[in-house]
Amino acid sequence: MLASETNKHWDVGYISGSFDMFHIGHLNLIRQAKRRCNKLIVGVLTDELVSRSKNKWPTIPLHDRMEIIAALKYVDEVDVTTELLLHKRNALEKYGFDAMFSGDDHISDGWAFDEEELRTLGVDLVFFPYTKKVSSSHLQEITLPPRADHAGKAKKIGDGIQFLFPYDKVNKNERIIIYGIGKVGEQYYRQLSELNFCEIVAFADTYAKPGDCFEGQRCLTAEEVCSMEQQYDRIVIASTTYHSQIVSRLRSLGIEPGRIV
Repeated sequence: MLASETNKHWDVGYISGSFDMFHIGHLNLIRQAKRRCNKLIVGVLTDELVSRSKNKWPTIPLHDRMEIIAALKYVDEVDVTTELLLHKRNALEKYGFDAMFSGDDHISDGWAFDEEELRTLGVDLVFFPYTKKVSSSHLQEITLPPRADHAGKAKKIGDGIQFLFPYDKVNKNERIIIYGIGKVGEQYYRQLSELNFCEIVAFADTYAKPGDCFEGQRCLTAEEVCSMEQQYDRIVIASTTYHSQIVSRLRSLGIEPGRIV
């Protein structure tokens, strides 16, 4: 049912989601849900479930996403949504809610069957208006490397450059590791070689093996990057497809977010 179609107030409400790159749409959903129930429980999907459902690793790891949700005054309880708890009947058995809330963007996702099943169990599935013009996917997209054809520096570099090195996020003469040896990594290397902007101390790649090299430099594994803590200032991710996954991987290894571009 749509929340606007009833004035009903529930005892225990439940929401489950990824809540990656928390934004105003997430807040609106949680705030509206709390107004319609006495106790609100929020489940946060594991990193693996987010990766499977959205075909990309979350930008913010599970522990941090849970802390963000727990800090909201509208939330009474936070828990991890495991694969088992994706099944609404299992979630109901664990939490005992009488209402499950979601955004109305999921109405067409096959939730009609879930609504009927929950109704037979005495639970209402309630949809609130989806906040348009904002999403985690959009926020992730605008943080990807800028295209060179939208920047003045492209003229200084020459033809064939599609991806501009993030000059605005790296200081001149800093020591950097370029993470990614695909097309973006090659173009970053070319720009830095021609403009002499900063020092490349190594490359790194998800599929690198110990002893690998690229453009005459060492090509490190993610684990090897950790052993070079004192030898670089920034890690610059050279990927448009797996940017968020690489960020999460590096952060899971204990690398400070401020050193990752």
